[in-house]
Amino acid sequence: MINIDVLRIAKDIKEIKIQGASNIEIAAIDVIKEYIIKNELIGDEFIKELTENINHLVLQRPNEPKLRNSLNFILMESNTHKFDETHLKLIEEINLYEEKTKLGNKRVCEIASNMIVNGGKYLTHCHSTMVEYMFKMAHDRGLKFEVYCTETRPRYQGRITAKNLSDYGIKTTLIVDSSVTHYLKEMDYFFSGADVVFPDGSIMNKVGTNLISSVCPKYSTPHIVLTTTHCCEINSLLMLTEKVEEREASEVWNAMDGRPKNLNIRNPAFDIVPHELIDKFITEEGVFSAESLYLWINRHTIGNQ
Repeated sequence: MINIDVLRIAKDIKEIKIQGASNIEIAAIDVIKEYIIKNELIGDEFIKELTENINHLVLQRPNEPKLRNSLNFILMESNTHKFDETHLKLIEEINLYEEKTKLGNKRVCEIASNMIVNGGKYLTHCHSTMVEYMFKMAHDRGLKFEVYCTETRPRYQGRITAKNLSDYGIKTTLIVDSSVTHYLKEMDYFFSGADVVFPDGSIMNKVGTNLISSVCPKYSTPHIVLTTTHCCEINSLLMLTEKVEEREASEVWNAMDGRPKNLNIRNPAFDIVPHELIDKFITEEGVFSAESLYLWINRHTIGNQ
């Protein structure tokens, strides 16, 4: 049986009320942790019901390895402690993992914020929590710079970034997606997050990221990706099989707003950026090129087989 709080968080993830790989990961960890605290089952019954709840969360966003990797960790630890009636040791392990995750996210922002300089101009797309906090950290050090945010249609997630940065006192400009090339020539860096990092160093991120990244070389604007190793897809087979999530046509044009009945609308949520377009990855483990991150992922894979 799916827990009522898990159902609520899953619905919020599906409807993008909770968005961004890091926010989704932490929200899922928190709700599963609360479910475990209240759960009185032990042994195989506990694992069976826990697996059902974890799978329900994972299925809401199939293109989120950060979500899968963290919940998989909880499931593995749960099997180790499944006969503990109090679940206290399991909760302790989850708390340690969550704290390490949050520290890792903070470390990414700290490293990346060192790339921000006085007078700099920077472009970002959609809403990445780590990109946002990177800019805030730089601002807190007294640096004066400007951030350009795309609207990120059709759900306009870029407005979240623009509002949060502007409210924080950072000089911020919101632009429509199709005007990117008009401003890209002025940008020092294009910063983005990554929903998935594949073993070859390519990434999957919010649709439109590939378009911007593809044009970056023309204007000598490096594409810098902020992510954590939790976003690394260590199963290389998924590079060939992972499908891009398509969302409802109503996000693009609602039927109540005069959409033609027979009009076909495609609404992919993500696109894939080839590794050769990415200048650097900034992670909690340090700064990588696409090639060196590929080597790290392979060592990580071997170490977990």
